[in-house]
This record gives sequence, structure tokens and C-alpha cells, in this order.
Amino acid sequence: MTSMRSVLERHRASYARNPFGVRVALVMALDLACLVVAALAARCLADTPISNATFVAATGTLAVGTFLVLQATGAYDLVTIRSGEKTRVSLLLALGIGFVAALAFYFAVPLPESKDALINMATVFLPLFLLQRSAFRAVSKQMRNRIVLVGASDVGIALAHAIAVRGDLGLEVVGILSGNNEEESRHSPVEGIPVLGSVHTVEKVMSQGVADWVVVTSKRRDEELPDDQLLSLKLQGVPIFSGVALYERITGEVYHRALRSSVLIFDERLGMTLFERVAKRTFDLVIAGTALVATAPILLAAAIAIRLDSKGATFFRQTRVGRFHKPFQILKLRTMVDGAERDTGAVFASREDLRITRVGHFLRRTRIDELPQFWNVVLGDMSIVGPRPERPEFLDEISERFPYFRVRSAFKPGVTGWAQVRNGYVADINGFDQKLALDLYYMRNWSLSMDISIMWVTVRTVFSLRGV
Repeated sequence: MTSMRSVLERHRASYARNPFGVRVALVMALDLACLVVAALAARCLADTPISNATFVAATGTLAVGTFLVLQATGAYDLVTIRSGEKTRVSLLLALGIGFVAALAFYFAVPLPESKDALINMATVFLPLFLLQRSAFRAVSKQMRNRIVLVGASDVGIALAHAIAVRGDLGLEVVGILSGNNEEESRHSPVEGIPVLGSVHTVEKVMSQGVADWVVVTSKRRDEELPDDQLLSLKLQGVPIFSGVALYERITGEVYHRALRSSVLIFDERLGMTLFERVAKRTFDLVIAGTALVATAPILLAAAIAIRLDSKGATFFRQTRVGRFHKPFQILKLRTMVDGAERDTGAVFASREDLRITRVGHFLRRTRIDELPQFWNVVLGDMSIVGPRPERPEFLDEISERFPYFRVRSAFKPGVTGWAQVRNGYVADINGFDQKLALDLYYMRNWSLSMDISIMWVTVRTVFSLRGV
């Protein structure tokens, strides 16, 4: 009994540290169970006996391959997990990739019984996978974590709005605690969120079973937090989160409007060690070199199309701001009419920009126009993944509006990046607000695995023709 209780306590503590990771891990465990069932069914349905060694090797290989392909197609994104339509789209993409991989494996390692086994396994796994995901969605809709916010603030309101638009998270803000005493807390709901009392009633509110989580969102200097009550709740196993940290985890961006310089100064995650810089540079050179060779035919075809479509040079060079504000010449395929800024000067481009040529529209939607930037990566001016390089003509205006914008220069600009795959390109200065929030999140959470994930999403974006 004691050991079972300790296991549950460890699980609860793990869930408190990473609540969304546990949900994804559960889905992955269910997928693995479906895969094992499908493998056993395939073995039973096979016309010829399958040896134990072949069965274990094939199942292990398929399990690893399946999880990699499903991850690449976004099957483990929370939005996908909570959406039947997105799950089916992800599965169809995975089927296409899986079919090519399975075909290549079959001819590379011809096993007499492998063809029938693969077909039988797929026949069982696909409907089982869809049924399991459908059942998970039905159950998870009934399992929501209720949140009480401690402290009324702009970050608390932003967090509540972020949760409201992300039904896939399974979270619900049930109320807010505001003010140092009951008298201060007696006022109308804050942005539609009921006020349940003062911040000093948090332990009482939680004892009534009103909420499952406590999220501290206080930003007022005159609002004293009940530290003793929060610590007591923490020791009782109640998940307690920082509002700023939870906002980052939910949105994938930093709430920089309430960000103090000291947070960045003492943030050990901001910046790279020498080893990390060498690893990222090596990664960049390998990917950029491979990409230049692999996309050479595409670049040649695009260059011919540009010359046939409009007058002017094939390639387009433009001054951008690189790491530590060092200017460099970015290289792209020309997508606008020759001399597009001769009369207008430097302006932001948009999807409906009349200066974009017919071929340019296609190149931008597929992001083929960005391919020459791999040469900038080889030269060391850019990285494969990083904040988007801005034009010096706009930098002063943007930095004046958003003071932390220049912090981005600590990283090399990227061909693609967290802000690009999450929010696309911006068409006016107001769009740099979220762009900065996303770039700061990337800089504070950088890892090679994150770069690889961003590259996967970029590839999906290219094939979906959702570029600007």
C-alpha cells in the first residue's frame, strides 16, 4: 500500500512539473499498445510462420519508425491530439512517408514473410489507432484541470485568454483571487473571470475543491502574497505554477511586456556555451551543404522561371542585420519586379503586395526563394534556425517600440525559426510584438532537438504552401 502511494505521489509530482508532457506520453503509450496488438495480429494472420527473432526485430524497427514519422507529421502536438480532423490528416501524411520507408526497407532487406506481415499489421493498426485516439478525446474532454489565479494582473488576463483559445490543453480558469483583504476583493469579475476572494484566502478556496491548480499571477507591488499558504499547498501536493512560466509553456512565447532586465541578466538558459556554439555551427554546415546539393535542380528551374517571367536579375541581395548588429548581404531568389523599392523606399512586404511577380508568388508560398540563404549559412552570416534577420532601415523604429528587440542579435539570424513557423512573416511594425515574444522563447529554450523540430515543421509548411 505504501509503495503504491509513493508511486502515485511521484506521478503527481511529475505531472505538476510537466502536465502537458504527461498527456502526450499517455497518448504515445496507447499508440505503442496499438502497435503491439497490430504486430501480434499480423503474426497470427500470416500464412507462413514468423520466427521470434524476425518478429521482435520487425516490431522494434516499426515501432521506432512509426513514432518518428508520427512525430514528424505533428501527431503528438496537443492540438492534433484533441482534433479528429487533424489526427486523420497527420495519419495520412504518416502513411505516405511510412509507405515509402517500408518499400525501401523491403527491397533493402528482403524477408520472405515481411510483405504479408506489413500489410496485415497496417490493416489492424490504422483503424485501431483512429479508434484509440477517438476514445482518448472523448475521455479527456471530461478530464479538465481547473485553475485559480492568485493576483489580478495583465499576465493573468493574457494567460486566461491563452487557455480559452487552447481547448486542447484541458485547462479551465475558474476564478481569480485579488487584493490583500476581502474588502479589496469585492468587485466585479475581471475580464469575465469571477473573483473568489482575496489572495490570502487561497488555502481556504483550495480546501473547498474549487480548483486543481494554483497559478501565481500577481504583479502588483502592494499585493502581498500568502507565502506560507502557498508553501503549505505545495507540500500537500497541489500543483503551483508561476503565471509567467505557464504562459510561456502554453503559448511558446515570452510575455515580454512584464519582463524585467534582471530576468534576462540572470537567466542561465540565455546564451550558448562554446561546445553548444561548435555543435550548432557543425549542424549548420552539414545541413546547409546537403541542402545546396539536394536543391540545385530546384534552384536551376526557379532561376529559369524567373528570367522567363520578368526582367531583372535572378538573385536578389539585400542588407540585413546579423549577429551583434553586424550587417551582411542576404541572398534570395528575386520574387518582385526589378527595382521594386525605387519609388517607395524600404517598406514591409505582404501577401497581396502588387510588386510580387507571378513566379514570385509561387516561390514565396513554397519558400523556394529562401534556398540561396543556405550559402549565407556556409559563409557564417546565418544559421539554419534562428531569429529572422531584419533590415537596418527598420531596426531603430522596432527597437524603440520594443526595447528588448535588440537582444535577438545575440543569436545568428536563421533561414527558418520558431517565430516563422509559429506566426509566419509580419507585414507591419505591430506584428513584431509577437515576433519578439517567440524569438525570446527560442533563445531561452534553445537546443539542437528544438532546431530539428523547427526544421520538421518548416518542411510541413513548405508542402502545405502556407508561406508568405
